[in-house]
Amino acid sequence: MTERLRWAIVGASWIAGDRVIPALKATGQEVVALVTSSGEHGAAYAAEHDIAEVFTTLDVIDADRIDAVYIGNLNEQHRPFAEKAAAKGWHVLVEKPMADSLEDAEAIVMACSAAGVTLAVNHHLVASGAVQKVRELIDGGAVGELRAVRVSHAKLLPEFLRTWRIGDDAGAGVIPDLTPHDASVVNALIGWRQLTRVNASGVRQSGWPGSSVDAMAATLVFDDSLLVTLHDAFTTPFAQTGVEVLGEHGAIWAQDLMDPDPIARIRLTTADGEVEVPYEARDVYQATVRAFVGAATGEGTAFVDGTDGLAAARIAFSVEQAVTE
Repeated sequence: MTERLRWAIVGASWIAGDRVIPALKATGQEVVALVTSSGEHGAAYAAEHDIAEVFTTLDVIDADRIDAVYIGNLNEQHRPFAEKAAAKGWHVLVEKPMADSLEDAEAIVMACSAAGVTLAVNHHLVASGAVQKVRELIDGGAVGELRAVRVSHAKLLPEFLRTWRIGDDAGAGVIPDLTPHDASVVNALIGWRQLTRVNASGVRQSGWPGSSVDAMAATLVFDDSLLVTLHDAFTTPFAQTGVEVLGEHGAIWAQDLMDPDPIARIRLTTADGEVEVPYEARDVYQATVRAFVGAATGEGTAFVDGTDGLAAARIAFSVEQAVTE
């Protein structure tokens, strides 16, 4: 049974309303406050999601009324809200990307560590049963020593999301939106390794307004020999997402693994032939919440804690830097 925490939601966002708040309620959490500066939209949003109180700042909320916050507002605002929440003793679940700079991401980790509160990043794909099963296969030696990982994360951006993501402001473009997901999944599969080289190219393919990159390909090298390739795009309507793991003795193809609601098909190919590997499917947002609450109450660990989130952020910012060089 998941312990019940009292939550504040920061940001009246689509992702919070469509995915996070339903996951909180489904796991028995109590959503008691919304923090937003969006005026009438915020009031309507709170009414829609049955949130009793709306505030414009965390400062006016008594520390003993809240146990945890979900921070899903603009990327550049993650750091100040996380620091304020940590100072009040509240546990912090922050949306990806963790921040809009590596400096801010590091500051969030430091603030939560200093306050002794749990920090996790909402890299929900890592919570999927498919990712956990692929990691289990790798750790069990199913493919032998790793040689390469290929991530296909190209799709067509839905029309209703073609707002700030395709604009010119901070956080726009395919890299801040999709590459952190890639990085979190790759790190979950390959474990702690040293990133030694990054090459990347970004282009505009869509013809949409704005100048942000909407398609990107990158090659990363870990430990001087493990190759990881990423293809992220907003521009390909019929592309199939997935992750391919190549080892010295076999290969794993996890079809559809990078979809928003991953119901992946895992196939393992070795000298003995190809087999489909079963796994336990789960709601990734609910699983993320349960793991976070377990970590906050001393009964488990988050799927992507602050240290893991920072590692994913470093990869994403390295890719972004390589594109602009």
